[in-house]
Amino acid sequence: MKKNSKELQKIKGVGEVLSKRLMAAGYDTFDKIAAAGKAELRKIRGLERLPLKPIIDQAAALAQESDKKKARKVKDLKAAAAAIRVRVEGLARRVKDRFGDQLTEKARKKIEKQFLKMTAALDKVKGELESCRKPVSKGLAKAEKRLAGIPDGTMDPMEVIKGLKKARRSLKKIYNR
Repeated sequence: MKKNSKELQKIKGVGEVLSKRLMAAGYDTFDKIAAAGKAELRKIRGLERLPLKPIIDQAAALAQESDKKKARKVKDLKAAAAAIRVRVEGLARRVKDRFGDQLTEKARKKIEKQFLKMTAALDKVKGELESCRKPVSKGLAKAEKRLAGIPDGTMDPMEVIKGLKKARRSLKKIYNR
């Protein structure tokens, strides 16, 4: 609640008291203030004598700016998820090239299963990009870090499985909230 109060104070003419009154009246975002008419805002104590057109115009501009930031962040998160997918697919190819015939059927199935689970987890994360950007950002960064921890030079199939499980666990925290 305190964060939104500070956000609303970005509008010139709206201080701490008016921002709290706006929030109490249900106008807790720039979008809601911009959408409200002058008649609705005049009902709020402290706004009845102020010129409302500049306040509404500023709220609309700030709402538009906020929407652009959100869209940019979602775009960056989609790119990060795509980069992780490419990394996982590359890892799968390297494992197949390196251990193709050496793996037992059981080990090959385990590794394939982990790769499939990882790509399924990435697909689930894509569904969460719009709604919870901060946890998605943290989870993707953690998954990337854990994938980077999989040894590349002395690749052991069991190490690959462990690394994929750890990376997937980071992603599961996002969509199991």
